[in-house]
This record gives sequence, C-alpha cells and structure tokens, in this order.
Amino acid sequence: MLAHLLAQRAAVTRPEIAKACELSRPTVLAAVERLEQTGLVIAVGQRSGLPGRSASLYEVSREAGMVAGLDIGGSNLRVALTDARGVVLAEMQEPTTVTGGLAVAQQGVRLVRRVLQDPVTDGRRLSAIGVSIPGVVGPDGATVHYAWNVGQPEPFDFHSVLAQALEVPVLLDNNVNLAALGEQRQGAAQHLSTFAVIAVGAGVGAGIVHQGQLLRGAHGGAGEVAFLPTSQDYRRPEAGAPDEAGGVILLRTAQSRGIWDGRGAPASVEELFQRAAAGDRTAREIVEEESRRIAVIAASISAVVDPEAILLTGGVGANEMLVAQVATLVEDFSPFSTPVLRSGLGARASLVGALHLGVTFTQQALLAQVGDSRPSSDAPLFTRALQEEPLEVHR
Repeated sequence: MLAHLLAQRAAVTRPEIAKACELSRPTVLAAVERLEQTGLVIAVGQRSGLPGRSASLYEVSREAGMVAGLDIGGSNLRVALTDARGVVLAEMQEPTTVTGGLAVAQQGVRLVRRVLQDPVTDGRRLSAIGVSIPGVVGPDGATVHYAWNVGQPEPFDFHSVLAQALEVPVLLDNNVNLAALGEQRQGAAQHLSTFAVIAVGAGVGAGIVHQGQLLRGAHGGAGEVAFLPTSQDYRRPEAGAPDEAGGVILLRTAQSRGIWDGRGAPASVEELFQRAAAGDRTAREIVEEESRRIAVIAASISAVVDPEAILLTGGVGANEMLVAQVATLVEDFSPFSTPVLRSGLGARASLVGALHLGVTFTQQALLAQVGDSRPSSDAPLFTRALQEEPLEVHR
C-alpha cells in the first residue's frame, strides 16, 4: 500500500503517507528508509508553510527504470521513452518501410535501439516495453491475428521477436484498445467509466472500456467492428481485410464516381475532406455515406454497451465534419442519447496507451521488490506525471 501511494503521487510527506495508509509513523519511517536504500524512492525537498516542522517530500526515483512505448502502424512507427514515473524523455517516428510480421517487428526493434542511443537516457536500463499493434492479440498476449495493415493476415508471434531482440518484458495489445487506454489516462475519457473509441483510418476498429476495465473478449477480438454485419447481404471477405468503413472504401468510392467537375477524383482522404468542406457535392455525398456507416457502428455499440460517450479518432474518424455528422446520425438511430466526441489525443492515443502498459508493469515490478505487489486491478498505476504533462520530450 505504501509503495503504491508513492507511485501514484508526484510527491508526498511521511505524515501524509501515515494518514493515507493508516500506519504508525515509526512503521512509515522504517518503510521509507528501506525504499530509499533500494533506490526506488528519493527525497525531493521540503514542504513548509504548515504548522510544525518542515516535512521531507518523497517520490518514486526517475532512475528506478526506463520504459519504452512502441506504436506499430501500417504507415508509421512511433517510439517514446519514459522514466519510471512516466515522464517522457525521448521520442522518434519513421515511416513503415517494410511489410510482413517479421520485417515490421525487426524495423520496430531497430527504431527502439536508435532511441535508446539518445544521450537523455544517460545509460539507464530499459525495464519494459509496451507495444501497440493493429490486429487481434490472442489470449496468450503474444500471437497477433488479422494484422492486415502491416501485411500479416496469418497468426504471427510478434511478442517473441521483440522480447528476444530487446531482452526486456514485452506488453502487447491491440492499437485501438491502447488508444482507449490512452484516452482514459490522458485524453478525452479521463472522467468516464464506460466508453468506446472508434478508430477510422485505412479501416475501422473499436476499443471498449466498461466500468473502468478494457474489454478484450474471450479471444481478444472485442471491438473488431469491421466484422460487424451492417446489412443482410453482408458476407465475410474470403481474403483481405473487411472494408465496411475507412479510408480504403472512401477512396474506392471516390474513384468510382465519374462526376468531379473536370478535376478528377481526389488522390487522398485529406483531399476528399477538403473538397467536401469547400462544398463539392460529390465529395459531400461520399463523406455523408461514410458518416452513416460509422454511425451504424456507433449506434450498435451504444445499444450493446450503453457507454457514457463514444470517441472518434484516426485519419478519417477525427475529421470534424465527419464527427459532427456521426453525432447527429447516432441521435437519430439510437434512443440512448450517447454523445459522440472527437478524440482528445488523436494519433498519439495508442502510443500513450503503450507507455501506460510499460509504466504499470515497471512500477509493479519495483513494488514487488519491497513486498508490495497489489494486483493492478485494484488501482491504475499510471502516474500523475504522465497524466498531467503533455506527451512531449523532456530534456
């Protein structure tokens, strides 16, 4: 209990610890000394201005370990490093230049090794890495299924490749699940208990949090709304990713429309939205069709989960025009008055969620060293430092 309190607060005094933990002051004094001796906790100053003597302030040492978060996507790879309290130290991003599970995992390893060479790391050891991956992560936490966005539709053990190369614990989860976790910790869902995040990029997926807990399902497939039958003639695709919604179907639809005022079809989703915002009739019709597809998914989630809100994110989903249209349509489709909101973190949500996995694991491992290893379900260990500070590089 004592160590968990320290992990969750930026700085705390021994009297505050004694009161919160309902422990005697001698017990707290001995415990804090033990934590200081192991290097897990340091004194960071004095709290004055209160009755009595000034009290020493303690917090989890930033030298206690270092955590990496890796966000693997079909277009880009992102990595960030934090200290054990969750303060971001360094960050890198590069285009995804390969395809296939092994090649993409190896590119991720190279990127992590590069960021570890940043002088800001100051030789600190890497204690864990949280990884965001676009696919269904099986119950073993290692095997990823249907990772079409990185060219790996067949099951592949991403975990083993990363763990063997980096020689640290690897915490792996679906990218939209981690986007939901990121929004819960640092984004638009910080004050929500039950909510969903719908990510619309090349395709579509959802992450669902119910009463504070992420729903993964029996096989890790909860939230795979791309497989949601949205019409009576729906059939599962024989090969390739389902394309019920997202950038792929948007561009395909745009290219199939013959009337574009002599300019030709938009070359990108961004251009399509720009033309729609400028009043192009065909572009507006295509965006409205996409909004209806997303609204059907959102209303379906609303009927099953009854969330406090649904957040839209992704290169397509975060567009303000689409968010507004989906919100209006969901009001028409559903009697539950579920608000539809724009993501607070945008493309960074999955990376924030991946960092949370690594920080939580690292803190639990440190606490176990002093005999305080309460299950993570009791209370999230995501530190105030990462909750309150924007995700940026601190040098």
